[in-house]
Amino acid sequence: MPAGSPRFLRTLNERATLELLLGRGPLTRGELESLTGLSKAATAEVLRRLESARLVRKGGRKPGSAGPAAHMWTLDGSSSYVAGVDVTPSALDVAVADLTGEIVGERRIPTPEPYDAIETLSAALTDATTAAGIQVSDLDRITIGMPGVVDVNGDRLASAIQVPSWSDVHPLGPLRAALGNDRVHMENDVNLVAVEEMVKGAAVGAESFVLFWLGQGIGAGVVLKGSLWRGASGRSGEIGSVVVPDPVEVGRVFGPEGGPLDQILGAEAVAALAQAHGLGADDAITGGHPAFLADLAARVAVALTGVIGVLDPDLVVLGGPLCRAGGKALRERVAARLAGTPLAQTPLATSTVSGNAVRAGAVEFALSLAREQIFTAGTAGR
Repeated sequence: MPAGSPRFLRTLNERATLELLLGRGPLTRGELESLTGLSKAATAEVLRRLESARLVRKGGRKPGSAGPAAHMWTLDGSSSYVAGVDVTPSALDVAVADLTGEIVGERRIPTPEPYDAIETLSAALTDATTAAGIQVSDLDRITIGMPGVVDVNGDRLASAIQVPSWSDVHPLGPLRAALGNDRVHMENDVNLVAVEEMVKGAAVGAESFVLFWLGQGIGAGVVLKGSLWRGASGRSGEIGSVVVPDPVEVGRVFGPEGGPLDQILGAEAVAALAQAHGLGADDAITGGHPAFLADLAARVAVALTGVIGVLDPDLVVLGGPLCRAGGKALRERVAARLAGTPLAQTPLATSTVSGNAVRAGAVEFALSLAREQIFTAGTAGR
């Protein structure tokens, strides 16, 4: 479509209108005129086309104005649906959302190993879409969050140690065929939490940041210039195999020669560190025991030095169950350790997303793809 053509300009005006309604909520025609700079007639024509294409709808009248209340316009959520899936070692958790981001269907299925991954996901998606009043084939995007290494194109699972029932689900052709939907892709679970942090969490407004994840395993989600960075193969953020020294004295795992990071910061290693301090793992983190937290912070700081030194991000977000449990006390100790290095003094924040952040991030990621497609095409693509 040539730039400057009538169709191109119509699509630009439609996209501007859709993005305003998404970002600012319901607006009157007059408010859209002011925000887009379009004439009254041009705005009315844009709204007419978008309403005919079922991309927008009237959403009541503006309260509190003198004279007849003006119609409010809003996105028509039913114009597109997406699904986000969180795959864990114990369950599949599915949410279906409409174009506005409202969750309209959910399903969680326990998954004791082994199980048929394709059959179980198909059942969960069918239940969730039925609750939303649609079919799986109606979904514009399905994003599956996986605790493993996903290739850079999102269609091949390179490693699935935590969820062995998924080890044979690659490439995704058989899964797509079983679902009757080819708009399916996978994404690393920590990357999806980073998406949620960027949209609704501690990293809102940060152009570049790293989500450092500490839970059952260890990982990082990297966002550069507002987009996920997956690396050349999709292994960006798989930092558990990076070799580092163990900086602690009590409960040291390996010496100056170093070893894999996940052996000093995985859940079992953290529990062993707590035991070395004479503490239970849960009580050690939430109880604010200074000596234990100092050692845990030292290990986290070792993990972050390479990340900060190479990327120099605007922000590092400490996430995952262990970082959230450590809270402010852990964050302050990590910051103090890093302050003694010549690295840039990158701000540290503790994750603020709650609930199932992987599922929420999967929904957000799927919505971003669906919205980009719809907003770019406009009514010409309907």
